[in-house]
Amino acid sequence: MKKMNKIILISIISGIAIVAILAGLLIPTSVNPNSENLDSEILSVSYIDTNKDIQSQLAIQNVSMSSALKLNGFSIKTYCTFFADESIQNAIKYCTSTELLDSDGRYLGNIHMVGVSNSPKYVIGVIQADPITSQLDDIKIIYQTMIESVVCDCWDEENPGGFESVSDWIDAAHSHHLEAKRITSKSEINGLAQKDLLLEITTNTEGYMWKFIIPN
Repeated sequence: MKKMNKIILISIISGIAIVAILAGLLIPTSVNPNSENLDSEILSVSYIDTNKDIQSQLAIQNVSMSSALKLNGFSIKTYCTFFADESIQNAIKYCTSTELLDSDGRYLGNIHMVGVSNSPKYVIGVIQADPITSQLDDIKIIYQTMIESVVCDCWDEENPGGFESVSDWIDAAHSHHLEAKRITSKSEINGLAQKDLLLEITTNTEGYMWKFIIPN
């Protein structure tokens, strides 16, 4: 729990920094889905089943994900504060949190699902990278798994923003953040299976905080 406290507190600080600092928007992208059967691709998201699906898929790729810790009430403010927009944050009444470890058992971050008790509104992956981002491969595995479990397994067909893979998008976001030298950079993918994806990278004292948000 100390590790989760640490990464959540850093995430809270980065959320405040987003308001206080002019964060550049990087790599704005737009997708115009042309699939006639797009509705059939949209996945149903639930706290139990989606967490289990992400957990099993990550295990195949040697990333360990713990069972979900359920949080509500006063615990929301302590462990599940992710949004500077008070109206969005105040609407969160229920949260699950899982811990991620790499193949050597080293702490990577957390995957959170937040919303109301019967329906997640956002799935959020928060990862703390070191100054040389040695966790980049794990970041790619985790975020691609989140997309395939929460949104669709359709990136190859859609090529959103002109990116052939999730890995290419993450590489572009990472490179731009380093070149722009901003505290926080954002990259958006709009309309993949009717969902908008937001990737934020924030420079902090430990390296880089990565936050990936998928709305349900």
